[in-house]
Amino acid sequence: SLAELRKLSRQGVEFRSPINGEKIMLTPERSIEIQKQLGSDVVMIFDECTPHPSTIERAEEAVDLSLHWAERSRDAFDQNNMDETAALFGIVQGGMHIDMHQKSLDGLLVMGFDGYAIGGMPSGDKDKTDRQRVLEFHQDHLPTDKPRYLMGVGTPQDLIEAVARGIDMFDCAIPTRHARTGQLFTHDGLVKIRNSRYRDDLAPLDAHCDCYTCQHYSRAYLRHLDQCNEILGTILCTLHNLHFYQTLMADLREAIAKQRFDEVTAAWLQRLAGSAAASSSRPVIAATGG
Repeated sequence: SLAELRKLSRQGVEFRSPINGEKIMLTPERSIEIQKQLGSDVVMIFDECTPHPSTIERAEEAVDLSLHWAERSRDAFDQNNMDETAALFGIVQGGMHIDMHQKSLDGLLVMGFDGYAIGGMPSGDKDKTDRQRVLEFHQDHLPTDKPRYLMGVGTPQDLIEAVARGIDMFDCAIPTRHARTGQLFTHDGLVKIRNSRYRDDLAPLDAHCDCYTCQHYSRAYLRHLDQCNEILGTILCTLHNLHFYQTLMADLREAIAKQRFDEVTAAWLQRLAGSAAASSSRPVIAATGG
């Protein structure tokens, strides 16, 4: 975390380099300029992510600062003539406080954006009820003709539940972070590949997955790579988890198009709640692939 190395003000965020102590000022204008140089297709306004948990007073501080920065981000985006090559998204803040989300959204709607993100939402089961309450508020209040982006969320179950509440887009480090720690998502539940039960398991990681990892390598070999701290293991596990997420989202889009969303998501949630430990319905060519 950079919390101890930065200072917030209406001007922007002042960082102190952990290398040489040099002061670095990042402003809304500079943030938009950097995103232009990167060639970003979706440009995000400069904002302060509401701390979690937070009091309503602290949440309002973050909302007020973010709205000030949002207006400057909007102006910088327009002045850089980026509207023909990129979309500018506003970010709603407010923590778990509905009143603050209303205030944040009202301010952003006045400015007008190409899409709207919801920031500061935690992933996982611990805050599930509060997160769903916030998403249900936005389901009724965000513009219906603009994309809706939930930032930093989440598990496969989180994605399904958010899509059910009108969310279109996500970003999250969970699939890659879990891959680095040997936690792999499958159609039959989470596989913790470091568990000794997979030492001699020659079945593919996920019998229902067509990714490169599942088509060529066994659970035993993936565990061997992890135990040896071999970078190939991290690569193969990351490839699988990302492919799994892409497959899930493709299934959800198809279910919506075919008006089978409730049926498809119920089946997904039932399977994700299970255990993949005993699933070994399809053999592979060899433990080391082929």
